[in-house]
Amino acid sequence: MRFYLPQTVISPLTIIRKERLLPGEGEILVREGDRVEPVQVIGQAAVPGEFRIVNLAQILGVPRRAVRRYLKVKPGQEVRQGDVLAARGGLTQRVCRAPITGTVTGIGGGRLILEAPPQIVEVRAGYPGVVRRVIRGKSVTIQVAGALIQCAWGNQQEGFGVLRVLTDSREKPLRVRMIDASCRGTILIGGTLADGDALDQAIEMQVRGIVVGGLAPELLEKAHQAPFPVLATEGPGNVPMSPRCFQLLSTYNGREAVLDGRCAGGRSVLRPEIIVPLPAEPGTGPLELPDIALSVGDMVRVIRAPYAGQTGTVVAFINAGRPTTGNHLPVAKIAVLGEESPLIVPVFNLEVIRS
Repeated sequence: MRFYLPQTVISPLTIIRKERLLPGEGEILVREGDRVEPVQVIGQAAVPGEFRIVNLAQILGVPRRAVRRYLKVKPGQEVRQGDVLAARGGLTQRVCRAPITGTVTGIGGGRLILEAPPQIVEVRAGYPGVVRRVIRGKSVTIQVAGALIQCAWGNQQEGFGVLRVLTDSREKPLRVRMIDASCRGTILIGGTLADGDALDQAIEMQVRGIVVGGLAPELLEKAHQAPFPVLATEGPGNVPMSPRCFQLLSTYNGREAVLDGRCAGGRSVLRPEIIVPLPAEPGTGPLELPDIALSVGDMVRVIRAPYAGQTGTVVAFINAGRPTTGNHLPVAKIAVLGEESPLIVPVFNLEVIRS
């Protein structure tokens, strides 16, 4: 039987191509062949403004059909935030003011619709590299040569900074005492993160990002609110960073890196990534991940308990399987560096590491 498993890239040198999309039809400001930096604006587009529905009848305390007699504006009129939209005199005076600056686009049913002016949104390169493709008015594809580490979890933020490894082993957690003013503007690397105070300290010190092996589940919501990217190479839980990831990040300690914490559609569609741009380029093109069946000799990572986060090499398959919760599942023997005996792991608890 053949097994086709999710694949993760942990490569010391490859070619990465990233497409940067405009939020709408707009203007591209670079050309193919241009070199770009992460903060460089590569395009801009006008995004329609928000709509606000103002319940005039409720605010004025009158029937819906009576609202028009109290109006101070008309459809198509531009108003500023705080301008009077409608007012009722008498013993009980009530005034309805515009909650935003915009244009009155509709009045009816006792309500008024305000449309804010369109916003000009700038799209930055996000990566240092070369523009390889431009789709007029829509997108730019940037090519970067460097190390690539795909992660299991990210907080949807993007950023870049200088890597700074704060722990001397992949198991050690980030602590509050490790994070001081010297960490400002850097990307902190640690084995795990289970201390909310350490995350608060990182925010106060204005770091550019955090990368750990495992992130405590109770910190997921706080990590989502952080103003910088937070990535977990192994995912939520008290899981140390894999030896391969920690070694690679330690090798590039002090170099600039790009963090992309966006993820969607599970582990195999859009993965959070760490990219360390390097001056050298490999002889081959962009890394592709064809569907290849799992085989002896493949490097794999365990993605579920009790061995979650362990990495090793497949040395054999046990065809008969082993009983697991009443079922017989195909299993593999995994040789892990430093372990005398191989791990026995169900095949579907593994993912393949490609370089």
